[in-house]
Amino acid sequence: MDDNHYLTTYEAALAVVATGMKKSRLKPDTLLINAIVGAILFSVGGMLNLLVHSMLPSISENNPGLLRFLSGSFYPIGLFYVVIMGAELFNANVLFFTVALCRRGVSVLDLVINWLVSWWFNLVGNIFVGYIISHYSNTTTSQAFIGGTHEVLASKMEYSFVENLLKGIAGNFFVSLAIYLQIMAKPLHVKFLMLYLPVFSFISLDFTHCVADQYLVVLGKINHSSEPWGEICWKLLLPGTIGNIIGGTFFGIVICWYMHIYVVERDKKELNLPQYEFRDQQPELMQDSRVVRQKDPVLHDDVEVNKDNEEKNSVSNSNGSTESEMLESQSNLEPRPYLESHASATSRLSNRRRGSLASVRSPKNVFPVYGMDEPLTRERTIAGDHAHDNEINDEIDDENSIANEARSIGSHLVRMLTRRSRKDASTDV
Repeated sequence: MDDNHYLTTYEAALAVVATGMKKSRLKPDTLLINAIVGAILFSVGGMLNLLVHSMLPSISENNPGLLRFLSGSFYPIGLFYVVIMGAELFNANVLFFTVALCRRGVSVLDLVINWLVSWWFNLVGNIFVGYIISHYSNTTTSQAFIGGTHEVLASKMEYSFVENLLKGIAGNFFVSLAIYLQIMAKPLHVKFLMLYLPVFSFISLDFTHCVADQYLVVLGKINHSSEPWGEICWKLLLPGTIGNIIGGTFFGIVICWYMHIYVVERDKKELNLPQYEFRDQQPELMQDSRVVRQKDPVLHDDVEVNKDNEEKNSVSNSNGSTESEMLESQSNLEPRPYLESHASATSRLSNRRRGSLASVRSPKNVFPVYGMDEPLTRERTIAGDHAHDNEINDEIDDENSIANEARSIGSHLVRMLTRRSRKDASTDV
């Protein structure tokens, strides 16, 4: 297996944590636009699904099983677009924030804000596609499409609240599996395959995906479906959303966090297993290039080879050491620890005080991100970094309180409300 192209389940689970942390720090306008764009991209699967139902009525009547297989083949296209573009999709965010919350990478407030914003603005994106792209362009105004939208919406309304709830649990379990599997692969064609298999499975089995249903509901009502809004919300959208939350949360807690993070780290500690040789190999977040892999020059021969050879030769000539002695001495070197020592942390702190560029915030085993400063308290907790002296931690926290750091929307909201309450209290006094 090529380490540059594929990741272990443990690395992928840590990438899920990192993704949730990054998403919690998106600015409000970025979060809103990403959620709208996510729905626009994902709706491609819904449009192709309606195309099959509307334009191939003979398949629907004579071979409904084939129709399901065709629908299952189309929906992965929309999810692939969302993943590659790094857009916001409510169902995927259920996974990211659940695992990040278990790892204490985000707060409950961060989770609630992201879920509410992504759900509602996914709906806004589906309304835009339904009215502007599909309806007013006359793409879905033919009698065949009108009949197809009525048929699809009516088929979903045949199920009760509990049935759609259970279908929603299974649906987002498979979506979470698809998101998780594609993180393990770097090549785009492999990512698509990893997305295709779970999504094909749950669509063919007629499970529920609330964002996919949003587009079908919007277009069905545009085409004057007889299904009342009250029943649509109660029997389809609400149980589908609750089921998706349960299914994604179950996958995130049991498989991603417990099996692939907690158990791995517990066994590693109890059994005294060795560290990974390549510690910094973490994936990009939803195809976002801000998360990178860094090579340790001690562990990699291809990093500044010529420079290292020149230094070895110069040291060998000056000390009279032989080449074999140099190689032997290098083989006894301990791997460079991921977290920096007390002295290097102090040096880095003084450099920042002199106005140098901010260093990379790199919590252990989570993610290196360009342009971010020292890890916050929460990120040091995630990283298991208890090696820093209290003095260095206090100095770094003081610096971070002054620095212009990326904070989550939830933390901004809490700080704003706290300041307002303090101001009101001082006014009353």
